[in-house]
Formats: sequence, structure tokens, C-alpha cells
Amino acid sequence: MTRAGTTLSTSVVAAILLSGGSASSAPPASPRKTGSLPPAQPVTTIAEGDAPTTPADADANAPANGPAALQLDATDDGAATSDEVIDPYARIKDLELRLEQTRSVVAGQRPRVTINGYIDGGFFVPQGNGSGIVRDNGNTVFPEYAGKYGWVFMGDILSTAVNSRGEVADLGDDVTGAPPRFDSVHSGGAPGFIANEINLTMNSGLGQTALATASVNFMPRSGSNFSIGDFLEVDLAQIEWMPTRTGRTSIFFGKTDSVIGIEYRERKANQRFGITPTLLARYTTGTALGVKVRSKFGPDDLFVVAAALTNGSNTTEQFHFYSEIDTNAGKTASGRLSLHPPTPIDMELGVSGAYGSQDIARDSQGIMWFAGIDFTAHVKNVDFKAQVLKGAAPGRPQDDAYGLALHKAGYAEIDWMLTPVFGLEGRAELRDALVWLGDTTTDAASNRLYITQSWRGVGGVRLAFSDRVVFKAEYLHNGEYGRVPQIKNDVFTTSLLLIN
Repeated sequence: MTRAGTTLSTSVVAAILLSGGSASSAPPASPRKTGSLPPAQPVTTIAEGDAPTTPADADANAPANGPAALQLDATDDGAATSDEVIDPYARIKDLELRLEQTRSVVAGQRPRVTINGYIDGGFFVPQGNGSGIVRDNGNTVFPEYAGKYGWVFMGDILSTAVNSRGEVADLGDDVTGAPPRFDSVHSGGAPGFIANEINLTMNSGLGQTALATASVNFMPRSGSNFSIGDFLEVDLAQIEWMPTRTGRTSIFFGKTDSVIGIEYRERKANQRFGITPTLLARYTTGTALGVKVRSKFGPDDLFVVAAALTNGSNTTEQFHFYSEIDTNAGKTASGRLSLHPPTPIDMELGVSGAYGSQDIARDSQGIMWFAGIDFTAHVKNVDFKAQVLKGAAPGRPQDDAYGLALHKAGYAEIDWMLTPVFGLEGRAELRDALVWLGDTTTDAASNRLYITQSWRGVGGVRLAFSDRVVFKAEYLHNGEYGRVPQIKNDVFTTSLLLIN
């Protein structure tokens, strides 16, 4: 939750000026309170609300006596003599400019390309057959859909997640009336070990104001019929350009992160406190091709505005709606506005949404939209986060484009590090939605309906043995409400992260 500022605060510069020392002699302080620059860190992703990481930012704390560093003392050229009146604001502005020049000089010494990543492996134990849905045979539970949909399913198809990717233990073996699907884990309900993901993230400084980032994931999976089941995914491929001297405005181009809500910030295994994504993550954490802009305003990023124009929505690739390469001329516009008030408690309140032509459809008439609010707070070693979301899409059966009525979805989570090593996680979730394919005025046998009225309670532990070795465990208790019957779809899962 804490964030680093992109410019040196006037209070820090003033302290340097009064002490007659250099920038490197200033005592360390909290980035949240002073806006001081953080130590150099390797970067994997850049999320809205976090400080942009550039080659210049990464080396901002290089010692002042390093190569070509500019010394910032009271005797620099242009300083006032003892007979002149010193204007402190002009002096502070001059010091900030000199610090920025120092950062630019040091930035040129950074390696051209850095490679980071992680290995994520685990063990999971699902209930039942590993699937989160059951069929309403004979329309006994929902008779109002008899004759309208040939296949009616109840539950949540992505509720039995076993890893941070959101892959489920099994999509189910029963006939679903759907074309063959890619069931990447397909455990059939059996417990087992799994190599969830091997990630490589590459960053390259392109001069002093641009950064290129690419993230590639490798997933070892079971093959069949003499084929190899392993597959790979490029989930991020972007260039970030910061056109201003302060670096508070960034323009992204390529396959970029979402701007909807907050969960996309921790979509990766090495970023997430726990293991599994929430029930609404499928709508907000996918990466999309297009252009994104983010600007920060006011002290300590009081307001942050982000907007994107992309081929399609930020749904995840394994759900019904994702389309990376557009099949229609319409594009999707999305945005988020956040407030980070100067209160004793570090908190952030955001509103976000998306509007555009629905994915997969071959015309631009049908509109898919999402809207939601989010909240985060950080108190000492406790993080609280919450988000609610609504959305809809009409569907287009002739193009196999699914329809959506997301009546409500939301979650609230508390992450608490009791010690530097041991932490606890608690999360409550809800999803009420209808997802369908087909036109009820035509052949009913070709239509499918998924009815979800689900809630979930998640409890977990986190053991951070070091910044490179982290073990996590979660228990997911999935429940159904309303007329949807209870399904055996709980999951226990673990993750061992080896981070470079």
C-alpha cells in the first residue's frame, strides 16, 4: 500500500539546504510521508497508483559522490553571497533540478536489460470432481428456463481455482453442449502436485524517459495422444514513456495492465498476498492490447487518473468473453479516478469502469460495460482492500459471443503480517450472475445458461522466509445461495514461490 513519490519533497530538500549537506546525507524516511525516493528495486509490472519505475528511478538513491554526481552544498555556483538575501523557494527549486540531473547521469550506467522472474509450484486438494458447476437436469430447480435453454448449469465454473492464474481443478466431465474446451489442469477431483507457472520478466531502459517491459509465463501441463501439454503465455508487452520531467505522467502502448479496480495490481503470484484470485477477477485483471495514460496530481499523488483505449475488455483469457485481436471496429474505453487523501491512515478510494463493443462479436452494436468502486487502507502491518462491480453484455449467438448479466460481485480482504515472517489472510466474496449463449427463439438444444449465486470464504497463511522464498496456503470454502443447490467444490491449495 505504501507508495514512493517521483519527486523529492520540499521538506527533504529544505533539510538538505539547512544542513549544508548533499542529497545523499539526508536521513531515510517513510516514502508515504515524505515522498523520498525508494532504494533501487527490480521491476516486474507497473500498476496504477504505484510510482512509475524507470531507469532513472531505479538509481535515484545512488551515492552523491558516485561518478559524475553533482554535489549539492551551499557553495554551488549561483548560491547567494552573505550580503544577499537567500530566497529559500528558489534555492529548493534549483536543488530539485540538480538532483534530477544527477539521476539522469547515473541512469546511463544502468544495464540495458534486466531479467527477473519466479517459479511457482504447489499442491492442491479439491472436493468432488474438482468442478464448480452441476447441471439442472430436467429443469427441476429452474423450470422457467425449460424450452428456452437446452443446457442449464448452476454454480461458478471458475470457483475451484488452485493457483494465482485462476486455473480450476477441473472444468467438469459431464456433457455441457459446448465445443471442446481447454481444461489445463483437468485433475478429475484428484489431489496432486502442480508446477503452476514459471515467469520471466524483462525490463529495458530506452533512454532516460522510457521503459520496455515483457512478461512471459511457461505452464507445464499434461499432454495427450502423443502431444505435449505444456504451453506459454505473453501476458505483458508494453512500452512506457514519461514525457514530463517529473515523471508523473506515463503513456503505455502494447499489451498493458487493466485500469479497472485494484486487483490487477496483484494478479501475479509474486505480487499477491495469498494464492487465488477473487470471483470478480475474471472481469478486471486481464491484459489488453491498446494505449493507456496515467497521470498523478497533487502532493503525495492526491489524485490519480488513468484511461485506456483497447481492442477489447480486461476479462481474463480463460473466461467466455476475452478477445485479444479484435473482430469488430469498435474499441473499449476504460478509466479509473482515485483519491489518496492526506489522512493519518494510508487509504485510497477509486471509481472505475469500461464501455465498448462486446468481445468476439463481429459487429460493434452490442455494448459490454462494467462499473465499480474500490477501497484500500494500510495500517501498520495490516492491509484492507474491497471492491464491488456490476456489468452486462447482450451477446451475439451467430458469432458465439456470450451474454452477461453481472447483477453484483464484490469482495473484502484483510492481510495481516503478524511478524516479518508469518501472515494471515481472510477474504469474503460474492458473485451473482447469468451467462448465456444462444437465442431462445431458435433451436433450444444449441443454447446454454450458467446461473451463479455464489459466495466464498477464503482463509490463508503466508510464510515469507526471505524476499526470495515464500510459502502460502489457502482453503477456499465455496457456497451457493438462493435456489442454487450446494455443490461439493471446496479447495485446499498451496504455493511455494522462488523469486529472482
